[in-house]
Amino acid sequence: MNRSINSTRQLLISFVLLLVGTISAAAQSQTDYYGLWWNEDRTGIVELKAVDDSIVGITRWGKKPDTDRNNPDPTLRDRSLSGITFLWGFSYVPKKNRWKDGKVYDPKNGKTYDAKLSLAKGGNILKMRGYVGVSLFGRTAEFERVAAEELPSSFNK
Repeated sequence: MNRSINSTRQLLISFVLLLVGTISAAAQSQTDYYGLWWNEDRTGIVELKAVDDSIVGITRWGKKPDTDRNNPDPTLRDRSLSGITFLWGFSYVPKKNRWKDGKVYDPKNGKTYDAKLSLAKGGNILKMRGYVGVSLFGRTAEFERVAAEELPSSFNK
């Protein structure tokens, strides 16, 4: 009987520790998205950072300077792509460690899409899914986390 109580107690303690660890990890994982990321072809660096209770993505560096020439607003077509906010409006889903219901601006065609963000490969790959209406009909871009030693010499912090 005593052995059964000890086994039950140990099982309960293990469960509580696992639960506390899971809740703690989920609470901290929102910040795992923050930082610098290479774009898919490693010709640009973007920064994800907190703004209020959301997250935004800002272009921080490009291999060659470029302008927002495809912007639907003609007055913005001469602005530099460096420093523009291209991801915004997300809400965090702690249970899934994902950001949803956001927007992504694609300067290649000047269009804005619905978007969601998730992490893969231990938090070193950011998956950004851009879509119209339903995420089934869209495209996923993968961004790789920038290591400090990879920062280009022309990158301004």
